[in-house]
Amino acid sequence: MANKNKSGILLGLCLFITLGMVIPMLASCGKTGVSASSGLNARLKIVNLSPDIQPFNLYAFYIKQSTAAYSYPNASDYFLINSIDTPLQIRTAQTVNGVSPTNLLSLGGSLKPNLPYTWFVTGLLSDSSLTSILTIDTGSTPGNGRGKIRFVNASPNSPALNLTANDTIAFKNVTYKGQTGFIELTAGSYNLNVSATRDPKTVLAGRPNFTIADGKLYTMYFYGLSNRADTATYGTNVILNTLPPGTKY
Repeated sequence: MANKNKSGILLGLCLFITLGMVIPMLASCGKTGVSASSGLNARLKIVNLSPDIQPFNLYAFYIKQSTAAYSYPNASDYFLINSIDTPLQIRTAQTVNGVSPTNLLSLGGSLKPNLPYTWFVTGLLSDSSLTSILTIDTGSTPGNGRGKIRFVNASPNSPALNLTANDTIAFKNVTYKGQTGFIELTAGSYNLNVSATRDPKTVLAGRPNFTIADGKLYTMYFYGLSNRADTATYGTNVILNTLPPGTKY
């Protein structure tokens, strides 16, 4: 009888220890989203540049993240995202019981913590060419009195492109989905114009009198379609990649 009691006690103790190990693991698996000072957070900016995709929401680990939909051709602000919450998906803003069952695009791989990213969504839903461009938005600090800029070609049917800053070529022959490195420019006002490499004198779109601020990093992107005369036509925008001092992850 004593041996049976001893065996029962040992079995109960083993079960207790096992449950003590399993329950925290299950709780950990169920956790998702941003946790302050976890060391796992990244920052993400989303830009909807697909003319026919319609507004969409972001899902991470199959859970809706965004309270507002991302609309063409606007860029969001940077927001915190847990880098281990994969997959990242975009789904139509139309929902059934609060959830959209339609995944339009997934981001391959995962983000690295403590870095800022921009996810440019481009291409067309109508011909199944929907795709994306992911940029890491860091660069070395510009010299005194200078800023930095780079260029992203997110226009599905564009030719290779040039970007000029006050009529001086900054980037040349940037093809679709191409992203350049940052270059330094003296801080000040610039006419930023995009043209086809094969026809550099014809401006396709631009940003007149854009101010490059001292110490700041920018990305200029080109989007739209050549055969459209509405809001889906060629266009450009510039986003600030420099985060405020003291930004935390």
